[in-house]
Amino acid sequence: EQYGFNKVEVLLHLVQSLITSAQDSGLLNVPPPILSRVYQTCSRGYVNLLNAKKITDTKFPFPMAQLITALLFLHVFLTPMVLA
Repeated sequence: EQYGFNKVEVLLHLVQSLITSAQDSGLLNVPPPILSRVYQTCSRGYVNLLNAKKITDTKFPFPMAQLITALLFLHVFLTPMVLA
């Protein structure tokens, strides 16, 4: 990242700011419950983004990865022999 900020978070903030300014100026004429649902949907999307970011930032232990790989190879080679 060249600028040190997340583009998706900035874009979400800009969209919410545009919605708010359009509502204040009268350009966006929707009832408050619908506008509240729009903000809620944007917020849910942001929470899902943060949850995905948490998953990608969590380090997977190297020994566990090696164990899974070894067991997978064992399964691939032993299953046909047992079934034959």
